[in-house]
Amino acid sequence: MAVLPILLVAGILGALVNIALGIGFAVFAGLILLFDSWVNRPRPVPRDDRPARPAAPPPPRGPARAPGRAPARAPRPQDGRGPARAPVRRAGPPPARR
Repeated sequence: MAVLPILLVAGILGALVNIALGIGFAVFAGLILLFDSWVNRPRPVPRDDRPARPAAPPPPRGPARAPGRAPARAPRPQDGRGPARAPVRRAGPPPARR
């Protein structure tokens, strides 16, 4: 926008006063335009500020804990009549090394 009045003055000076003076003002307006476009050019984004890859979507939220296993021994009914169970056998000590 600032270059338009300078170009208008360049046209008036070139037509009424001196053609060389009009061309000089037009060149001056062009230099202003080049300088302005150079100053306002987009800067490259520094490597650290570039966004990383898009984050993977978070995994779907399930229950807070996995469901627990059934207990090894179910509690016996209060009346004492329950199914007869075999005794639970535990593993012995590990075999001796040679």
